[in-house]
Amino acid sequence: MSIYLQLLLASFFWGSNVIVMKLLLQELPFLLLATMRVFLSFLFLGIYMKMKHLSFHYDYHKKALFIGMFAIYLNFFFTFLGMNEVKGIDNAFMNALAPMMTFVFSVLLLKQKGNLREYIAIGLTIFAFLLSIRFQIFDIQIGFWYLFLGMILYMLANVCIQKWQLHNCLTLSFYELFYGFLFLVIHCWIQNQLHFQPLFEISLFHWILFIVISGIGFAYIQVIYMKSIGTIGALKTSFFLSLNPIITYIESLIFLNESFDWLHFIGFVLLGISIYFIKGQKEKGTTLFRNNE
Repeated sequence: MSIYLQLLLASFFWGSNVIVMKLLLQELPFLLLATMRVFLSFLFLGIYMKMKHLSFHYDYHKKALFIGMFAIYLNFFFTFLGMNEVKGIDNAFMNALAPMMTFVFSVLLLKQKGNLREYIAIGLTIFAFLLSIRFQIFDIQIGFWYLFLGMILYMLANVCIQKWQLHNCLTLSFYELFYGFLFLVIHCWIQNQLHFQPLFEISLFHWILFIVISGIGFAYIQVIYMKSIGTIGALKTSFFLSLNPIITYIESLIFLNESFDWLHFIGFVLLGISIYFIKGQKEKGTTLFRNNE
């Protein structure tokens, strides 16, 4: 399966995750939910590695700790804070800004420059996001700023993975999730949210969704994104985050009874065009898509 098809499947899981999390936030404290999601992900990934007889040895634990703190712990903390404040589709649309932030970090950390197609694609994603909030950037809720901060930290970690040329994506993903889980469980305990009784009150259907979409699905997302960063670069990978709102929007209409919005629909069209620009970019001679060291 090509890396682009794998990224499309990852976008499905990520977009669906927003819906599952919004449903479960009605039943579980947000820190407990975030902790359980990461726990299931590194558990399933560990089981898969054990079944495939893959080594758990890793030489870059300090860097994995850094990635786990930013991409998992802090990203989850601020993302779940934001989820409590905004609608599901607005949550997902924040990912439209991912290419812009990846571009900024790529310029600062990788010392690379963009080309015209990249600038056009980035401009389209920013315009799509502004359209989704009706250009009321100074009136948006505090939840958006939490989501924005979480997304920034996730993109920063992804660019650092490319800068440090961290390979062996399965092992790195495992330790990233493991360290992120440790930070989350400590925070959850400090906030007195580490109670297991609410877990027994979740319906069987919601448990199945949680395990498949948020547990196995998020582990798959992490592995594919790390693989993609090594293959096509952090910036090009970040554009596939822009597909997540489309999945979330369709499922929001079905499962959260959110209303149809023409501005969101136009935003989706713009996101699709930006993906077309990036997908059509040739690998050879790209500027920001890959680390050309």
